[in-house]
Amino acid sequence: MKKLTRSLRALAIATVAATALSGCVFVPALLQGPPVQDPDQSPTQTGFTPPPTPTTTPSAEPTETPTADPTTPPEQESVSLGELRDGNPLTSDSGEAADEPIDVTIPPSTGTAAPGPNQYGDVNDGQAFTPSDGELVASTVGRLYIEFPGGRTMVCSGTVVNSEYGNMVVTAAHCLYSAIDGEMSSRVQFVPADADNGNTAPYGLWEGDEWIVPQVFVDTAKEADNRSTGRGWAYDFGWVRLLPDGSGANVQDYTGGQGISFNQQYQGGLLVGYPSGPPFDGNSQRYCSQQHLGFGTMYWPHLTISCSMTPGISGGGWLTGVDPSTGAGYVGAVYSTVLPDSGSGAMLGSLAYDLMKEIEQP
Repeated sequence: MKKLTRSLRALAIATVAATALSGCVFVPALLQGPPVQDPDQSPTQTGFTPPPTPTTTPSAEPTETPTADPTTPPEQESVSLGELRDGNPLTSDSGEAADEPIDVTIPPSTGTAAPGPNQYGDVNDGQAFTPSDGELVASTVGRLYIEFPGGRTMVCSGTVVNSEYGNMVVTAAHCLYSAIDGEMSSRVQFVPADADNGNTAPYGLWEGDEWIVPQVFVDTAKEADNRSTGRGWAYDFGWVRLLPDGSGANVQDYTGGQGISFNQQYQGGLLVGYPSGPPFDGNSQRYCSQQHLGFGTMYWPHLTISCSMTPGISGGGWLTGVDPSTGAGYVGAVYSTVLPDSGSGAMLGSLAYDLMKEIEQP
């Protein structure tokens, strides 16, 4: 088996207390509870106060008029996004291979992407990202509030991507499945363009319907003593299908959707998400950018970027070919593990594509 899935249909909409997991580190988020603790200490699982309900919920009137037609499937196309990796599976020095690339790219739902050199330059300190930096990025990137059996909670980042039914978010596998406890999350919520720990939710709060991660991640990705081990981390990606709102509209109708690339071609990258560990507080979108991404050759193959963002950024989409005037681009990887001054990205390929197609239909 190559996949693991868990469904959840919730009757009520509510926010949950949260902690953040990035790769191999737990840290509590800055909600109304205690300060973020040292990641070298054991995480505190009690004493958090849930954040207030966002100002807009999926059952309320949206702040924007829907622009996407969920009945029109995105056209799959072949497009060159930049540096080729010879079209072959990437293998690290340890002999482990990444997800195999396939020549499938799905365009963004709106706007025109700009394949070619990264126009955001080199930014490695997690600067604030605003709609003027790319409107479609700002609306599609959001924060995931995740609950596990027993009440343990965490936060991650995710991105709405263009899909046939307009209901898909891509994130990291470790945000949905705990490699520490060996259990799948029991509830997932998503707040696109989240600000101030859910107090500002311009596109509403969306309840997860079903989510899926690769079985190879479940079987082989391990995490203990602040160390991530096992070949499964090369497959640290996952998908969340969101429920529609009370009117039957889907999240993409309000936010738009980023393009997706499964061909593992990159020419630089833009990473936007919600780092929550110091010096960040998870209250706003932050970004790193690099004109030339690296390739990690340690225990599993991965993209690398010079970036000082902290736990909570896990699951944030690595975008390439982004046009700053529209914010339209292609998600080709997701943020996986955090190091002091850099991060790794799990590359999307054929398995990632198969998992997305498996759960995108309600």
